[in-house]
Amino acid sequence: MNGKAPQTILTDQNMCLKDAIAMEMPTTKHALCIWLIVAKFPSWFNAVLGERYNEWKAEFYRLYNLESVEDFELGWRDMVNLFGLHTNRHVANLFALRSLWALPYLRTHFFAGMTTTGQSKSINAFIQRFLSAQTRLAHFVEQVAVAVDFKDQAGEQQTMQQNLQNLCLKTGAPMESHAATILTPYAFTKLQDQIVYATHYASFPMEDGFLVRHHTKLEGGRKVYWVPREGIISCSCHQFDFSGILCRHALRVLSTGNCFQIPERYLPVRWRRISTSSTKLFQTIPSDHAEKVQLLQSMVSTLVTESAKSKERLDTATEQVSILLSRIREQPVSIQGTRDIPIHRNL
Repeated sequence: MNGKAPQTILTDQNMCLKDAIAMEMPTTKHALCIWLIVAKFPSWFNAVLGERYNEWKAEFYRLYNLESVEDFELGWRDMVNLFGLHTNRHVANLFALRSLWALPYLRTHFFAGMTTTGQSKSINAFIQRFLSAQTRLAHFVEQVAVAVDFKDQAGEQQTMQQNLQNLCLKTGAPMESHAATILTPYAFTKLQDQIVYATHYASFPMEDGFLVRHHTKLEGGRKVYWVPREGIISCSCHQFDFSGILCRHALRVLSTGNCFQIPERYLPVRWRRISTSSTKLFQTIPSDHAEKVQLLQSMVSTLVTESAKSKERLDTATEQVSILLSRIREQPVSIQGTRDIPIHRNL
């Protein structure tokens, strides 16, 4: 990883891992898999709570999904009092570790929308094909690298084309059409859901932003801040921070403000249709060059979107890009400063 630590890491409830991550990756946000915690609830609380177990579990999930840290801590105290769990060691331990599993503490950190380690099951199955007690680390890495490269070359283009063919626009909104040309099918369907939900929400201008709530609600809502000139928008629900996908509240404000495309900064590279070759290029060039490559890819995506709107635009774009491509191919292929940079693979 060229010395770059992940933004976030999700593990089971292992204190040795907790200490090791804090020591070796101090800037990484560590979180615990909520599914693995909840799976222990029957053995922890069934006998203690008896008939009130399901009632307590429902209250736990309500607290888990709260947005405010203050609301969570007040609610937790009330829950302990209500169910008489003052001396329960599991409840005390959960509260002590609350910043590692409760969503109010995690929403401002990027997790790609994941709160469980479920994705690791398929990864583990893949790794087991190459791993045994006798496998040397260097040989294992080589085997996985070869397999990943082969899979990328053989199936990436076919899979992407099939997924793109299955995309279906639901609203016809310009923002939806724009996102469909840029995002991977997975990311697009997530954003598309939010675009659909946004049509059921109302936005009300305020002095320092907008209040957005469901059209059937008379109170409550989310606070959205939008700076059109800078292309910056944020929401109190922190969904974009957590998943990299804009929320329905922000999308509603953008739509109300006659914004017809998703701002570039809210189409993360992680969720864009970037080829394997482009991803490997980022690993071999300095950050300033990598940023320019990302900017170029964004411009190309916009070019395709605008060109597809008419036959005349498409013909012009095709002609001009062909000329530009010929000129680029006449230029040297080496990038200054990258000759001695080693290639690092992300496994």
